[in-house]
Amino acid sequence: MAAQLASGLSLLLLVAVASGWRLVATRRWAAPPWGAIGFGLALQIGLAALVLSVPPLRSALGAIGSGINSLQRATEAGMSFVFGYFGEGPLPFAETAPGASFILAFRALPLILVVGALPALLHRLGVLPFLIGALARLLCRRSGLSGTAGFAPAANVFVGMVEAPLLVRL
Repeated sequence: MAAQLASGLSLLLLVAVASGWRLVATRRWAAPPWGAIGFGLALQIGLAALVLSVPPLRSALGAIGSGINSLQRATEAGMSFVFGYFGEGPLPFAETAPGASFILAFRALPLILVVGALPALLHRLGVLPFLIGALARLLCRRSGLSGTAGFAPAANVFVGMVEAPLLVRL
């Protein structure tokens, strides 16, 4: 129960800090858009309740997680095949310190490249623009945001902070 209370208080603190930052950054001492803030909080709490209480949704998210784990295992197997012990293959020597055989360029970066290529593929197939557009329309209608202001957070949900500006540019 203490963790839920801490989460709720931190959410309220985040709203207070964001509202204060808005007042300082814009130098307009008008009331914050409480409707948009309330909609965002309600949406976040509602989605959390759905994920936690609806078993089919929980199992669907578990299946997505399993798919991502299998993608990671396939990438590791490919890296082991191509780069041998540099890419998680069996070491031909005894490892003296735990983790000493981890080489970032051969173990972590290939997975980052594969995961980074997935949004490009989904964008090319038309899946990502459809999902981002639908979420952006929902955010624009319900919270009163402009098109770009609704599109940017919707893109952040699906592709992350680095690729989202590229999608906004498109």
